[in-house]
Amino acid sequence: MAKKWKALLGLGPAGRMSKSEYQANMNGLNMFFGAVLGFVLTGAEKLNNWQFGFLLMSLAGVVITVLYISGSRHRLAYAALALFYAATFPEAMHFIFKGTVDVPDKIRPTLLVWIAMTVMVEFWAREKEGTPEKMETQEPVDTREKARAG
Repeated sequence: MAKKWKALLGLGPAGRMSKSEYQANMNGLNMFFGAVLGFVLTGAEKLNNWQFGFLLMSLAGVVITVLYISGSRHRLAYAALALFYAATFPEAMHFIFKGTVDVPDKIRPTLLVWIAMTVMVEFWAREKEGTPEKMETQEPVDTREKARAG
């Protein structure tokens, strides 16, 4: 029973992601949530140009922090920082704009789900480089025959 749980949780060899599966997961998440953020921002068209620009710049900072979760060796620190940014983003914008601007209310859950999914994929068990699965699919190379033919 314990082996089934390990496999289900990605702790056994059957549940490990390959490098290409990891890349596909991260690319898919980033494209999907980038599009969702664009959709969520549709409520921000009533902001003036300065306010909208500042909101975009601040949101870009959060997005970059989310991307650093998978791109940095300090991924745990970036995950905690991204969670903090996402959790406080609407209140921070409310404070900066002195209560004159309402940030679209779906920004926080969008960012939090994106961060949770990124953390899950990032910390999921992965295959090590040069695993037997890849090695089996490669044809053996006989360098002597290459030298004779050339």
